[in-house]
Amino acid sequence: MGRTGYPFAAEMYGVTPDMITTAKALGNGFPCAALLTTPHVTRAITLESLGTTFGGGPMACAAIEATIDAIESEQLLENVRRVSKLLRERCIVGPVVGHQGAGFLMGLRLSKPAKEIQSALLARNILTGTSADPAVLRLLPPYILDDVHVEQLREALAAL
Repeated sequence: MGRTGYPFAAEMYGVTPDMITTAKALGNGFPCAALLTTPHVTRAITLESLGTTFGGGPMACAAIEATIDAIESEQLLENVRRVSKLLRERCIVGPVVGHQGAGFLMGLRLSKPAKEIQSALLARNILTGTSADPAVLRLLPPYILDDVHVEQLREALAAL
């Protein structure tokens, strides 16, 4: 739900899928989910075709509405696109030799083991992750990450 800088990654690639499912991020962590379909698919679905435990519950609907409103009113997707570009431009320093992914689903490719870099960054109060690839440091920042945070990461990486 926006982590690539677009509501859904399909939009980033210019693809129009027949169905998209979304959940966790749709309600900002509140348990909810949605199935989005094209009109062609929607016409083929009947009420008896789908089942749900909490479908249409007022709390889930309110959480979804508030999440979408915050994303739109605070221009968070524009921020994800802008700041992720800045991360790719500024953070190829120190042990970082490249990047992969899109938006805030980013990996930094390293010349050293990611676990070592992750530990060193954590000692500087910078939270990152690792992946199945031992040379990739995962970045999954919040949508409100800004230029100051990018510079903090850049400085910390440059010092390693």
